[in-house]
Amino acid sequence: MKNLGGKTAFCPLAEDLTVHMKIILIALMSVAFSATNAGYEPGEDSMPNQGVPKGKVEKHLLNNSRIYPGTTHEYQVYVPAQYRQDEPAAVMVFQDGDAYVHPEEQVRAPTVFDNLIHRNEMPVIIGIFVNPGTKEKSHDQRDVEYLPLDDTYARFLLEEILPAVGNNYNLTGDAAGRAICGMSDGGLAAFTVAWERPGSFSKVISHIGSYTRLRGGSEYPYRIRLTRGDPKPIRVFLQDGSNDLNLLQGNWTLGNLAMESALMYARYDYRFEMGTGGHDLAHAGAIFPDTVRWIWRDYPGVRRAVETSRHFIIVGEWHVVTNILGTEYNAVLTIGERNGELHATLVDETDGEIDLRSITFEDRILRYVYARPPSQLSWQKDSTEEIETWLKVHDDSLTGALSGDIDSEIDFSVTGRRAAGPIRSQK
Repeated sequence: MKNLGGKTAFCPLAEDLTVHMKIILIALMSVAFSATNAGYEPGEDSMPNQGVPKGKVEKHLLNNSRIYPGTTHEYQVYVPAQYRQDEPAAVMVFQDGDAYVHPEEQVRAPTVFDNLIHRNEMPVIIGIFVNPGTKEKSHDQRDVEYLPLDDTYARFLLEEILPAVGNNYNLTGDAAGRAICGMSDGGLAAFTVAWERPGSFSKVISHIGSYTRLRGGSEYPYRIRLTRGDPKPIRVFLQDGSNDLNLLQGNWTLGNLAMESALMYARYDYRFEMGTGGHDLAHAGAIFPDTVRWIWRDYPGVRRAVETSRHFIIVGEWHVVTNILGTEYNAVLTIGERNGELHATLVDETDGEIDLRSITFEDRILRYVYARPPSQLSWQKDSTEEIETWLKVHDDSLTGALSGDIDSEIDFSVTGRRAAGPIRSQK
């Protein structure tokens, strides 16, 4: 403990374990107060549905880990009713497994899997729910395993947990068929595994992730930005709440916002959901079925959600605003469809109609490239003749960035909204 002007604060170096236990305690307490979770309730896909085959959940114990000597790990394995030994199953690994596997808690992953596998909205999957290791006290190795930014925990999963489960079940070895998920420090660990071993895990779900000062989690936004132009082959789902933790180690909400900004900057395949909750799984659980659909959306055999690929979502008129170092520039983007192909016009308030050279819409990402007009020549120092805009589409809004090309070091913020009526004036 330290005394700071008469106030007592935790020292992150001397009392790491105490701090992490405090974080866990806060998370458990926040679940107990329903006011914190107002509006976040499990939906129909998280409830047992009539006529849906139910998978089984088995309990296992891994004694005396080689990667973490002297440590014992409890883990549970979900096996869907549709599993067949002659067909390799996809894999999804959960950290803090008990929080995700319990049928009456906030996420209820096995029940969600039952429903979505039955409707072919996710692949036949083996779920592996791993608890933190135990030496002297239950789960006392959580910080040792989840916080370091290296491949040690990835090796533990790949060299010990997956082979143990693979002794009984036929698991895919393809990274496209492996996902990893976790909450808080477990969310950080999930991201670290995918980051360190993208050839083994291509999909990561991070709930209320600890991208803070906890032994380096705050470094990830910068590390991600360094991969601009050559992003790692991973798909990332982030979730957090505007009332998440604010401790000596950092602010969880700001940490996740920094991650979202970095993922956009480096043009990753990602999705970020910011709710109003705290450090719990209420929001994550309410959206978990949609999260799973999104993360597995293009896996072979999965029935793809119609709205992610249909052009009708973006056909129409959009008012687009580009912010260049505090100055706003307005344009009107009008998108149409002909014979399944998109076409568009871009009218700038200063330059009039601009030469729009390409436009695509895939997985709710709108990309268009246009010839740099005279008024935009001073925006960047490079001599690129084309401007690329990258926008995430959400209902009637657009959010994203603009740059000369991916090698440019600077992005400019772009937002947009669907027009309520016809264009009143054009230059």
